[in-house]
Amino acid sequence: MTANKQPSIDTFQIPSLNLRISRLGLGCGAIGGHGWGVRDDEAALGAIRLAAELGVTFFDTADVYGLGLAEQLLCKGLADVPGALERSIIATKGGVRWDDHRRTIRDSSPKYLCAAVEASMQRLKIDCIPLYYLHWPDGTTPIDESISALCRLRDQGKIQAIGVSNMLATDLVRLGSARIAAVQVKGNLLEPDQLFSIYQVARRIGAVVVCSSSLADGLLAGNITKDHVYTQDDHRNRYPLFQPDRLPEVLDRVGVVQEYARALRKSPAQVALRWLLETGVADAVLCGAKRPEQVIVNTGAIGWELGQENIQSLAARVPLTTCDEFENWRRQITQ
Repeated sequence: MTANKQPSIDTFQIPSLNLRISRLGLGCGAIGGHGWGVRDDEAALGAIRLAAELGVTFFDTADVYGLGLAEQLLCKGLADVPGALERSIIATKGGVRWDDHRRTIRDSSPKYLCAAVEASMQRLKIDCIPLYYLHWPDGTTPIDESISALCRLRDQGKIQAIGVSNMLATDLVRLGSARIAAVQVKGNLLEPDQLFSIYQVARRIGAVVVCSSSLADGLLAGNITKDHVYTQDDHRNRYPLFQPDRLPEVLDRVGVVQEYARALRKSPAQVALRWLLETGVADAVLCGAKRPEQVIVNTGAIGWELGQENIQSLAARVPLTTCDEFENWRRQITQ
């Protein structure tokens, strides 16, 4: 297990946006606290500030993360670092609303999206949102109507570029005329299937591919044991990979990543993130952090190469889920 010492290019550009930004982005889902257990706003602010200081220039959030709080914290954290706002791209999302009892419901109606954009602009304290995603289709509103509403907001100068997340490839094909700039999709070394099943379609419509859930909600950091207990409101209680019947197998696969990490003198998270960055499938990879020390570990995925041999071997030994596109890619890289 030897790593190539030549660093790869670790920046990318989103169509219609002028800045080249870091391929490793900070995902702010956990920062808001809602659905992620115990919340610590000062630690979250420290993570945002440190990420900006260490060269992260791509920040991803959503209105529903922390029910508005994550956007507010992101705004405050970036404002504390001189020049961070000017050299960064902020992406946020709309399509999930909440009520006074903190219950969430998907709503991708044009009415909600228009109100959500205005509210996000206020929380982020910006006049125009650089990248705005349709977070979730709601199953009732036709996707074309949701995207048309975002196109009008783009024409009004309230957003610069449109993205979509949690979208089926069959729906994505129909959106080529809307100039979709980014497609966000779940993908990690344990679960590469969704990422691989959609990336070729995204490329065909001219959109970059942004990979979320890159560490499988912390599993690939290598610190979770089968005895770990989560608070009642932590969404990982419902995540299939964390269930008692699956977790032993999952941890065995994580153990493989730990094996490579020891040989390469890296952390498991760094190996897992580097694998995503080098597959040629994801243009950008998001990883969350609730504390500054997690940012230090995650940004250690930048500036080195895993190498083709390790990419192939990890692809053969670690994934739990697959799809035809992943199997085709895996065959191609071993030829």
